[in-house]
Amino acid sequence: MKYINYIENTLKYDYNNGVLEGINNKIKVIKRIAFGYKCFYHFKNRILITQNLATIKGA
Repeated sequence: MKYINYIENTLKYDYNNGVLEGINNKIKVIKRIAFGYKCFYHFKNRILITQNLATIKGA
């Protein structure tokens, strides 16, 4: 009974955080793979490229 309002909202609205959790998971995988990056700039660019938010120059 303590969480009845939250349960009702879950059934009433079609919002969820599945997409955000997927993005976070991708970033964590990249973080594990790219442990040896010397520069945060390269790490950030790798994340942006995988999310199609940036493109590779000359490609």
